[in-house]
Amino acid sequence: FWTGSAYRSPGYKGETDDRSQAMAVVSGLASKDKYPALTKVLKKEYHASPYMEKYVLEALFQMGEPTFALERMKQRYTRMLDYAEYTTLFEGWGIGAEGFGGGTINHAWSGGPLTLLSQKVCGIEPTSPGFRTFKITPQLGSLSEASACLETHYGTIQVSIKKKGKRLKFDLQIPEGTSAELIRPNGTRKHLDPGHHQVD
Repeated sequence: FWTGSAYRSPGYKGETDDRSQAMAVVSGLASKDKYPALTKVLKKEYHASPYMEKYVLEALFQMGEPTFALERMKQRYTRMLDYAEYTTLFEGWGIGAEGFGGGTINHAWSGGPLTLLSQKVCGIEPTSPGFRTFKITPQLGSLSEASACLETHYGTIQVSIKKKGKRLKFDLQIPEGTSAELIRPNGTRKHLDPGHHQVD
């Protein structure tokens, strides 16, 4: 289905679908040489519902595009968050006729970006069941700081990152009974035993 610029069915004449391009990346079907073309598609096409937008954003992080992932996240969710009378995330991008299936106002499936802020922006990802071991591989994109706390069976993982120029400063709490590997954007790695760590 690869055309040289996107995944498309032969004979299909409609707009290129952002969801299928994202799923090709997330599933591992798309090889890295296709990432520049797929990034162009995801910068142009906006067909995903809030449910599928999570996978579009995840694909952008996977392709090393955190700045655009955060920009797209803001573009897609700002209107929903601007409804002052609601503190929930909607089924569609709007309410009622502007939403999907009647446009109800409280859908957990719309919270995908929340998981990506911990998993991709702050970089907390398990490498064994229950976060017994995990890695911290942050992708701050345009942000100058980010932090996340994640409850595990072993205790709370805490990650706080501040960026000054090209330098990152980390304040990390690794729970007892676990270990972590800090992987910086330049690829350098540091093993972390349980305890509090401040890393420049």
